[in-house]
Amino acid sequence: MNARTGRGPVRLASARATAVRRSFGACGSAAGVKAGRAVVCLAMAASVTLGAQPLDRLSGRVMTPAGAPIPDADVRVEALFGFAGGEFLGQRTFAARTNPKGDWALLAFKSGIWMFEVTATGLLPDVVALPFNLVAPASSGIDRLTPAWHPVLRPEAAPPGEIGRILSDAADAARAQRPDRVTPLLSRLADSQDAGVLAAAGSICLVMRDPTVARPLFRRALDRDPGSFRAALGMGSSALMQRSVDEAAKAFARARDLTREKDERGYLAAAIAELNKAHTVMRGTY
Repeated sequence: MNARTGRGPVRLASARATAVRRSFGACGSAAGVKAGRAVVCLAMAASVTLGAQPLDRLSGRVMTPAGAPIPDADVRVEALFGFAGGEFLGQRTFAARTNPKGDWALLAFKSGIWMFEVTATGLLPDVVALPFNLVAPASSGIDRLTPAWHPVLRPEAAPPGEIGRILSDAADAARAQRPDRVTPLLSRLADSQDAGVLAAAGSICLVMRDPTVARPLFRRALDRDPGSFRAALGMGSSALMQRSVDEAAKAFARARDLTREKDERGYLAAAIAELNKAHTVMRGTY
């Protein structure tokens, strides 16, 4: 059965059955009827099998800021909200590991707001929140089975010295969901003049799923460096986590203008289009 509509495979089997009846019914022979029934059974079995498959497959990449692939990185994907920003129903979390080319993939992707997070040995985490079919569920057509965009995640090395140690310790505590340890560590960096440090601190807050603390850090990073792609992306992700679709769309548009990488521009363009559609549907809802 089609998990989205509950009707797709049944219609497919019905259409096939009708075609078979027309083909074999005219002959009227017992052999023809038996053959027709056999083909109908096969068609229905194939339809059930097709309907049982995951509806969507998403793939992405993990690479360094310079563009080199990062193998054996751990990617965690979590549904924050479901259709139109409501409650998500179904499996909420998925995990994948990158191959030698830095690629990863997962199945059974559904409508909602999703958080993509990557961790790799010796690197600070990277995080982005993105919408998928947020207010317009995918059709049952084959062209909608796979998202056309591919998230790109770029974990990076911590800066040297005391600041790097603080960021690394805070990242470890965030992954362990220990806000009592993260907050005092990152508070020591809140007045940094380095946009990269502030954006890294904001990303660590997103690992804790705390957009309220992350957002001021990303904003300060943009104040220090208006050309910071990571800070602009963080502003969009933190706004989306708060279901502020207009603010998220503006921030993602700014981030798109700050990158020339094809896949980054692709997933940001898709996010902006989704959020523009969501403007009317979700306005004043949250």
